[in-house]
Amino acid sequence: MSDFIDDTFKRVEQVIVYNNMNIKSFEDEIGVSNNSIGTAIRRKASFKSNVLNKILNSFPDINPTWLLTGKGDMILKDIISEPASDYTIQNYQIKENLIELLLEDNEVRSVLLKQIKSITE
Repeated sequence: MSDFIDDTFKRVEQVIVYNNMNIKSFEDEIGVSNNSIGTAIRRKASFKSNVLNKILNSFPDINPTWLLTGKGDMILKDIISEPASDYTIQNYQIKENLIELLLEDNEVRSVLLKQIKSITE
């Protein structure tokens, strides 16, 4: 049996400090209810995966492995040094390929067209 202790709350606290935020502004930034992060930190509780995903989506420079396990560096250095133009081009190409694949399916195409129509009306 493992002696694993979940110290994720400590790492979340480090992310807050690193970003020069208070708990309230951090909660607002990641889109969670008021005092949920503060309560979890005080109780030294684990975070659900949806909260960890919100943190990683809001702060893409945070190393997911570090956030979950404490291993490695807190900040992903590759993202910081990556040229924005390369990232934008790759991101655009991925989106374009995904749209092409989705449109090949008639059912998906029908749903997408209905959603676009409802948005534009």
